[in-house]
Amino acid sequence: MPGRIVVVLASLAVSSLLASCGAMDIPPPRRTVTVTVDAPSTAPADTPEPTQTEVPTSAPTATSVPTALAAGRLRGAPRSFAEAQGRIDAAPPAASVTDRFRSPSGNIVCRRSTDAGTAACEVAKGRVDPPLPSICPAGGPQDIGRIELGPGGALPVCNSDTIRTGGEPELGYGKRTQPSGTTACLSESFGVTCIDTASRHGFFLARDTFVTF
Repeated sequence: MPGRIVVVLASLAVSSLLASCGAMDIPPPRRTVTVTVDAPSTAPADTPEPTQTEVPTSAPTATSVPTALAAGRLRGAPRSFAEAQGRIDAAPPAASVTDRFRSPSGNIVCRRSTDAGTAACEVAKGRVDPPLPSICPAGGPQDIGRIELGPGGALPVCNSDTIRTGGEPELGYGKRTQPSGTTACLSESFGVTCIDTASRHGFFLARDTFVTF
């Protein structure tokens, strides 16, 4: 029994020492709080709205594209500059349509310069598959929505922007733009034709079809 008494006395001594050092007053551990932080979203950003431009300034189409192309059904389309000019010259001018207009259906909008020999028209619906694989550059739209006419000819554009701003005056079927400069456009029920008399180039554009000459 003497050994047990020594152990008890030693335990009492240790307890007394800890108490005197304040060890018995150590506060219990604090409660652990877990905070969950959501990981950054990997979802793609919303697709931006097409930018609007009054005058086409970007043409992602390769400049080596021929200026005599055709795609689609071509219903009613002129096949040459001479044919297009003949139709336009025979049509009466609209009263107040000069540098911008829309077709009566609203599907086609156009801009033309009255002094620089340029014009452009685009479709809202009925974009056209390219007749040549080299027309639409990689990394962008792969169909043609606009035709741009300049001194070097008419080129199809695989556009992601738009020349449509809203409020374009209507160019009635069978009417042409007011005479001004070297460009002129004609609206018909089956599409729109624009020409530049200085370069003797032009185009026809409609839903699902176009011609350049």
